[in-house]
Amino acid sequence: MHIGVIPDGNRRFMRRNNIVSLVESYCMGIDKFHQFLEWCIDLGVGEVTLYALSLENIQNRSYEEVSTLLNLFSEHALNVLNDEKIHKNRVKINLCGDKDHLLSVGNPVGKRVVESMERLEKNTQDHGDLRLNIALAYGGRQEIMHAFSELIKSGSELTEENLRKHLWISSYPDIILRTAESRLSNFLLWQSAYSEIYFIDKLWQEMEKEDLADILEDFSWKERRFGR
Repeated sequence: MHIGVIPDGNRRFMRRNNIVSLVESYCMGIDKFHQFLEWCIDLGVGEVTLYALSLENIQNRSYEEVSTLLNLFSEHALNVLNDEKIHKNRVKINLCGDKDHLLSVGNPVGKRVVESMERLEKNTQDHGDLRLNIALAYGGRQEIMHAFSELIKSGSELTEENLRKHLWISSYPDIILRTAESRLSNFLLWQSAYSEIYFIDKLWQEMEKEDLADILEDFSWKERRFGR
């Protein structure tokens, strides 16, 4: 079971709860994702792809907000290096997205977050009970363009399977889950062709384990025909 997650609603959560600190609100969002990961482990999910930050977020949001987020991700990655739960549950972590963009935007925090995430990848590379893909500086359209470019460079035959080898995220999600909104926002556009899509009318920090359990229960009754 592979779940793609779009955790939306952070700024609305700030306004709704009179939170003035961007750092505090995003830290609450990160804590919620830790809970979400524990729920996934408890409920037998084998792979999670988290839409942490899109290329459009980096390009269109303020320098301050992007720097705050990247700093948090970098610090969090270093903290997770020795996280007992990550190692006990054998979570394998992968950074998926346009690393070159993070390194080239002129923001020193971009380089720091890539280095921190790569340390985390190396530290968990021998795990595999649950695979966690962190989509950072990610965009679905850009991923497809990148994959086509790499495929052409390789000289391989143009087939779906050969293209798949060059995607940042190669596995296809069974479920796409999004809080607060009802659109994909350039997330896993190639991979989600046959995914079941669930939109939750809650902000990310408001999501509970029962919401995920209900989705998995509903999914278990789906007949997936894949065009048959």
